Amino acid sequence: MFRLEMLPAAHGDCLWIEYGDAAHPRRVLIDGGPGRTYPNLRARILQVPKAERRFDLLVITHIDADHIEGVVRLLRDAEALGCVFDRIWFNGRDQLDQVPDPAGQPLGALQGELLGMLIADYEHRTGTAVWNLGWPDRLVAIDREAAGLPVVDLGPGACRLTLLSPDHDRLLALKDAWRKALKAAGLTSGDTAALRLRLEAARHLRPLGDALGAVDDIEGADTGDGAELGGFELADALGAAGEAGAAFGSDDSEANGSSIALLLEYPSEQPTVRLLLAGDAWASVLEASIRRLPEASGSGRLALSGFKLPHHGSVRNVHAALLACLDSARYLVSTSGAVFGHPNARAVDLVLAEHHGTSPARLLFNYRSATTEPWADPERQHAEGFVAVYPPGSAQATVLAR
Repeated sequence: MFRLEMLPAAHGDCLWIEYGDAAHPRRVLIDGGPGRTYPNLRARILQVPKAERRFDLLVITHIDADHIEGVVRLLRDAEALGCVFDRIWFNGRDQLDQVPDPAGQPLGALQGELLGMLIADYEHRTGTAVWNLGWPDRLVAIDREAAGLPVVDLGPGACRLTLLSPDHDRLLALKDAWRKALKAAGLTSGDTAALRLRLEAARHLRPLGDALGAVDDIEGADTGDGAELGGFELADALGAAGEAGAAFGSDDSEANGSSIALLLEYPSEQPTVRLLLAGDAWASVLEASIRRLPEASGSGRLALSGFKLPHHGSVRNVHAALLACLDSARYLVSTSGAVFGHPNARAVDLVLAEHHGTSPARLLFNYRSATTEPWADPERQHAEGFVAVYPPGSAQATVLAR
């Protein structure tokens, strides 16, 4: 059994993966969406019996608010919910300081600092070391000087994960931007007292506990993430205004460049499921890594069960050279279109034009909204040879099941 659910996370990502024994599945959670959509993640957790709320792995791909804030709330709720995480992968201040840097500058940024503090709290509370467990020097990164890509097997009967992003160069670029952003927020790296004051003042990041009737009283449009943290958020320069004339694969955001992207294979031996979970990674970084895989070396293509499009279908995070490396059956798009207007029509149309599978491409959306509606027309699907799949409601989990 294998299931991937793209939980409703507005303009963000929150991927819930279950696999193995259907009666007692293993779980992986990737990102938590923005703070305002955390109740959707919490509701999914509450569907699991409390004694079984164990995750093989929690991945926070990078520090943009639409990926990280829900995890901040989850970690504050973890004890009340009974959630146990065997591993938590996230590159924070301590990890980035290990990246070779001739300047030797310290770094930090508010959301990253908050999350690092909460992961350390979790380790202290549970007495277990989980932060970047399984990685040399506890740094989730690709050393391009090494012979191959890093691979982590989550254990007997579990999945295998190959790291495709970030590499040392992208983390090094993040260091300077992160340090400057923290300085602009008026904080000093490692000042946990100041961080806790900011966290307690941020209503949209408060925990909800495990009560079934608890609701989130934060209302309104899905905008303003980070405002209650003193306005800090690494700028997303790739919003709707910058998409119209943007070149394919032109992302230059340091935060997106640092995104953890993974090739998930299950079972680890002779896999029948192979997913490219791209976070918000750069197309050039993904292509360079995929070309190092035996299946995609030369003119070969990496066969995939599904490809979660990077950066919610932004035109800046796909290009033809990346798609030429892939033979995917499905393309997953996680966004409501809020805030940044993703997915970009040119990006999705390029994906369809470059589809190399023997069967029609399948587009899986987790929202039916103004920005995802253009591919709903059955006549267009028939004429262009693809299938679009939407949730039955306006915003529910979209499931990839095997």
